[in-house]
Amino acid sequence: MHYDVVIVGAGPAGAAAARFLAAGGANVALVDAARFPRPKPCAGWLSDKAVRNYPFVDAARRKVKATPFKRLTFHSPDLSLVARYGGRTHAGHVVVRAKFDAALVQAARKAGAKTILGKKVTAVETGEHEVGAVLDGGRRVTGSVLVGADGVRSTVARETGLRPRWSDEQLVATLSKTIPLTARQRTDCFGTNNVHVALGFGGASGYAWAFPGARHASIGIGVRGPDAGRLKELYAAWIDGLNGKEMLPARADLSDPDGAAVPAGAAVDLESHVGKRTVLIGDAGGFAAAASGEGIYPAITSAEVASDCILKALAADAGTVEGTTCQDELLKFRTRWRERIASHLRMPNVNITFLLPLIFTNQEICDRFARAFLFGENL
Repeated sequence: MHYDVVIVGAGPAGAAAARFLAAGGANVALVDAARFPRPKPCAGWLSDKAVRNYPFVDAARRKVKATPFKRLTFHSPDLSLVARYGGRTHAGHVVVRAKFDAALVQAARKAGAKTILGKKVTAVETGEHEVGAVLDGGRRVTGSVLVGADGVRSTVARETGLRPRWSDEQLVATLSKTIPLTARQRTDCFGTNNVHVALGFGGASGYAWAFPGARHASIGIGVRGPDAGRLKELYAAWIDGLNGKEMLPARADLSDPDGAAVPAGAAVDLESHVGKRTVLIGDAGGFAAAASGEGIYPAITSAEVASDCILKALAADAGTVEGTTCQDELLKFRTRWRERIASHLRMPNVNITFLLPLIFTNQEICDRFARAFLFGENL
């Protein structure tokens, strides 16, 4: 089976790329080891920038009945102080990732992409004129361009040599648990249209969160570097702190949290996302915001930019564009994604440790931190 583009990984980046490319006339295969819907450890935070910029994301958000929020409450690292940000418009949405991701896969399929689900990619092959993905069992799927959208432990990145591994400092290690929630519990525990964040919780490099949806809440913490060794301890302390503030439903089971890793801001340090007829997007390429770890908006934007380059690369392959080659067009992704989203991905260029206490004494600083966290604005 030969396609124009083979996409490995059907999360938000891969599904979005499949939709963009299929809508642009490409013959696309979207491959994933899972069948959808599938569980996904995540806070479930969908940036309003993704909803506003991409109609198909807004449609998926509506389909799964995502919960909007307008307010963000900051808690001090020891939970003794709070500061609040609130706007008139939605700041973001809380989704159940299993349902949301499945809706994006369905959107890709509706646009014309072929989905091959429940088949793990065990190896990839790149050549001068063709790429291939070897599925569990030996079946091969070939194409003209390969897209690695297969997450933080990307097989495509490893097999092509584009990124053998992330450094410890590039990864944010997380522990989280999703608990059921009634409408009354949501209001009583978390407030109305509100999410909660404790920056630098427990003195660690990272933050703890409590993100309530309509019928669930994601409770978790993410930390960088050496603090990962304290992750279980910090998670337990966060749960104790929330219980002490009566911010959790009675008898909520927060044992056995799910672990995950996020390459927050790592895209800006990666030497190249482009190999021979290959492009990395989403978590596979480190496309997540450094300050917040939010990855859906960067994933979809990386997919959009890559898809535009790939459609031009396919045209060059077909000989309909003179003076360029497939690889020439793919290589343009290296600069174009930086023009579009690098500022959103980078850590704010200020001393956050110095400014952090001011969140709780200065409303302007609080609002600036909130906009940096929520929308990727610079402090």
